[in-house]
Amino acid sequence: MLNTTDSFGKKVLKGLEVSEFSELGFKKNPFLPYIPKDNEAIKFFINRSDEIGLLIRYLPELINGFIPILVLNGSKGIGKTHFLVYIYNELKYIEEDIGHEIRMINKDNFKEFYDQYKVGKITKKQLLLTDDTERIWEKFKEEFVEMIDSNNQIKFISAWKSSAWNQIKQDNFYSSLKPSCIKIPKLSKIHLIKIVSERIKDCLIDNQNPFEGESLNIMAKFSEGVPYSMVYFCEQLLHFSLNKNKKKIDSEITNKFINELNLKKFDMTSLSPSQLKVLRILLNINNSKNRGSTSSEVAEELEIGRTGALSHLKDLVRKRILDEKLENKKRFYYISPSHIEKIESYFVGED
Repeated sequence: MLNTTDSFGKKVLKGLEVSEFSELGFKKNPFLPYIPKDNEAIKFFINRSDEIGLLIRYLPELINGFIPILVLNGSKGIGKTHFLVYIYNELKYIEEDIGHEIRMINKDNFKEFYDQYKVGKITKKQLLLTDDTERIWEKFKEEFVEMIDSNNQIKFISAWKSSAWNQIKQDNFYSSLKPSCIKIPKLSKIHLIKIVSERIKDCLIDNQNPFEGESLNIMAKFSEGVPYSMVYFCEQLLHFSLNKNKKKIDSEITNKFINELNLKKFDMTSLSPSQLKVLRILLNINNSKNRGSTSSEVAEELEIGRTGALSHLKDLVRKRILDEKLENKKRFYYISPSHIEKIESYFVGED
């Protein structure tokens, strides 16, 4: 049984009064995961000028009904959701001018919208922005295609993971979509640094940034153009620095963080066919909350026993390809953020 000490309790009470991150000059953790809302979506949006330019050129064709769906696709963690929320907030300003009601739709509220559509309660023209569209496709592909096929009143801007979108092209329903696509690519190191710098700036107590020298540049290089990876690793670096009682985060502590955590690259071809299947499953069934998947879920998808699935998962954890966490007495496995883009690219090329 866990022995709860006074120091543990005192630390909790202290955390309620003042953040432990104040030791590094922050009023709160600047890297907590979140979905930006309203003005935050614009405030923290890093300018993707090429993609915005394409979007502006495609939107009149979408609004006028010449194309039924505009697809945004990119690897996991590349910033599709943030891009979609940004679009939503910008389009809401001109909602009346374009004559369409703008809505954000996901797997949780899609069925409700579809039911209203079927009984004739949707009377205005709609521009639906759908996130994690592969989840909608898994459960409601017929309904999704039906609205695209039968009603020019409804148009879609849909975000898909690259691996899922590539697989959709093999589906019999794909020909009904007639999509136009915008690829959401990796970001440059400069843009990755800008993303975390804006978060840092927003959370500083006295404008004294604890990140010094080349620390952010090192993290940007390591994150390989993936915003989610950059934010994830910067948060881990923050905790690492606190544990080492460091008040400044410089190149030395950053390199030590990378080395001590043994965050190394790996060769996809070195993995067994079963391990590759596990990675593909985790890419496909991790939900939008990034909670990961249990060994039972993986076993069901692999059509093997739970013990066999657990063996594969544990091996991938030992290789630092997967991370694991315990939540509500269940252990969840998910692909380490540093490897997501490489794994997705591998499967897209394989398909």
